[in-house]
Amino acid sequence: MMNRDVKELASWASSQGWRVDDDASGYTRFYDPDGTYIAYYPATPRNPRRRLADLTVALKKAGLQVPPPSKKEQRAQRRKESGQ
Repeated sequence: MMNRDVKELASWASSQGWRVDDDASGYTRFYDPDGTYIAYYPATPRNPRRRLADLTVALKKAGLQVPPPSKKEQRAQRRKESGQ
């Protein structure tokens, strides 16, 4: 049961090859594509805004693009990679 505050961020991370697990204690844990533990988000944070900001910073440091790129940015990146 993922915390609704991080649901979008977790689905984005998963789509980029990251592993996102919910443990029995209610923590949502983030692992990079190599399997290295990066950060967690508690089920009931005392200050949700601060915890989400801390999580975002940790994920950015680990190499995840946060916030996710817009569709326009994704399209431009695909064109750039294909050489158009």
